[in-house]
Formats: sequence, C-alpha cells, structure tokens
Amino acid sequence: MEGLLARIIDRHDLDEWVGRLLQQKEVMAPVKGEGADTLFAPVRTPADVLWDFENPLLPPRHALLPQVDPIVHISRTGGHYDVKPAPDPPERVLLNVRSCDVVGLQYLRRVHEQDLADDAMVRRARSLTVVSLACDRPCRDGFCICTESGPFLRSGYDVQLTDLGDTLLAEAGTPEGVTLLDQAADLFRPAPDAAIEKRRELERATLERFGAETCHFGSAMRRISTRRVPDELWDSMSHWCLECGGCTFVCPTCYCFSVADRAEGENAWVRYRTWDSCQYEAFTLEASGHNPRALRRDRIKRRFFHKVSAQYYVREDRVGCVGCGRCIRACMGTTDMPAVVRAIRKGVWEGGRAV
Repeated sequence: MEGLLARIIDRHDLDEWVGRLLQQKEVMAPVKGEGADTLFAPVRTPADVLWDFENPLLPPRHALLPQVDPIVHISRTGGHYDVKPAPDPPERVLLNVRSCDVVGLQYLRRVHEQDLADDAMVRRARSLTVVSLACDRPCRDGFCICTESGPFLRSGYDVQLTDLGDTLLAEAGTPEGVTLLDQAADLFRPAPDAAIEKRRELERATLERFGAETCHFGSAMRRISTRRVPDELWDSMSHWCLECGGCTFVCPTCYCFSVADRAEGENAWVRYRTWDSCQYEAFTLEASGHNPRALRRDRIKRRFFHKVSAQYYVREDRVGCVGCGRCIRACMGTTDMPAVVRAIRKGVWEGGRAV
C-alpha cells in the first residue's frame, strides 16, 4: 500500500459516515434506479447507497462530463449581449467507484487539463472527491488487469475502500482524502497491521481469480502504431458494426461531443455541449460536404487508433481503455475492445467474441 494513511471503519458506522457527508456536500454513488438497474446518481439518504453491486452499464463519467453540459449563458438587452460562464459546480463526493472507473476519470482529467485546458472540466474535477471501492472479485466481462486499471489501485483515488467483512479499510491517497477521513475521526480509527495484511491477501486472491489474460495490448499497439493492420482487416470488422454508438456512450474514457444553442425565452440562450460519437457518419462531416471519415472502416480504425496506438499512449500516459468490459455488454455487433484487439494481434477477424 502506498497511501498517505490507512484507517478502518466498522460496517455499522457506514450510514453515519454517509449521513455526515450529505450534510457537507452532494454525494453521488451507485443506487438502484427505475427497473432495478444500477446507476450512479445523487443520493438522498445513506440507505440509497449500494455497497455490493455489479458495476453499472453507464460509468460515472457524467460527474466530470455531463451528457448535457451548459458552457455559457447568453442574454440580450436591446443591442447588448451579455455572456456569462456556467456557474461553478457543487462540491461533490463520488462514492463507491470501482477501480476501472477511477482510472477512467483520471484519463478524462488528464486529457482536458493539457494543451488548452477546458476550464469547466477543470473546475468540476477540482470540486470532486473520489472514494473508490476495490473489487474483491472479477466482474462480468472485465479485464482491468490487462490495462493496469484494477482490481486494486496504487494511485488516482482520494480514498480507497476495501471490504474486509465487519470492517472496511480506508486508504487515503491525497491530502483531500486525509481531510475527508479526519472529518469523521471518531468513526475511522488507525488500521491495525492485521487489517492491512488482510487487504494484501485479498488483492492477491482477487488477481488469481482473473485467470489467463484476455487481451494483449502490447502486440496490438505495435501493429496499429506501425501501420501493419491492413485495410482489408478493418473492412472485415466494419461489417459487424451497427453504428449505434453504444460503445462510445458506455466507455469511461470517451469524450466526443457536439455543441448547440438552445433558446430560453425570447432574449436568452444557453450554449451547451452534449455527448456525441465518433462512430456516427455525420460526426466528421464538414460544412463543405466533405467527410474525411465517410467510410465505416475509417471510423472504426480511428476509434481503435485513439484507444490503443503508441502515439496516444505517449500523450495520455496510458492506453485509452480501462478494461471495464462495458463495450462487450453494449455492442450488438461484437466489435468490442477484446475482439478487435485480438483481431489486430492475430491479423484475422473471426467475427465474434474474443476468447
């Protein structure tokens, strides 16, 4: 463990802790939504929070990049236009985030903070405290061990929780995490050596339960980065893509967007960005009518070049996949990450799931 400090909390004190957090900040956590689906949403009471759950199909990236995100508010008075930025986001705790999603949030933050920083995104990230919940078993379709995204983390979290049964171990990874635990010092006590060793044993056991690796990103990265993937292979894969955009909307690291204006009365408007998909034909359509990626083959090629190539690995400091497996669940045509990476590595498309 490489955190700043380690403490434990009794399971029966969790509701008290969450209740205190709700008095200080907005809390987002996995909850049961309509139809019993699990999703990340603001909670009203400690009873709303799920502690044993399958990772939701939609990642919590909307905590940083809302699906509809106001950028500026515009108003007109006579011949004068007034433009105001969107208000500051609320202070928020994102609770019980799985390791892969924590890494996804790190990725989004890095992308939007470099070059010309995205001010709205940066402000939202700075107001967010991330409390992760380490995985004690492989999730369905997950392959986070192939992308160094779990099941336990070494960094990227403010607090990392590990379920030890009657207690939970809390590791603070940042000064913000230390502050969060200090504010409930009567609930969190110093972790004994036995609890720390139990956490290490749980991590070792969880890693063993993953079995053999399901992806080989290194080999695929070499091929795609050195242009050794023939167009014929991209053509073969493109026939299996239905262009639904599902893979991009459930991916924790995707951030394609469009910008539009919406009227709010006769003399007021809001300019906002909304999620979009690079897999849509019109995404790169230019005003001239030219489309540099009119072919489905080229759109799929672009997506996986962005996710896997060495060029983007250097820029983003990691592959653009966190191994959550959501694309496997969402894709109706089997052009999910493991299947495509396997095809690139082997040089042949087998038209189905990677095994």
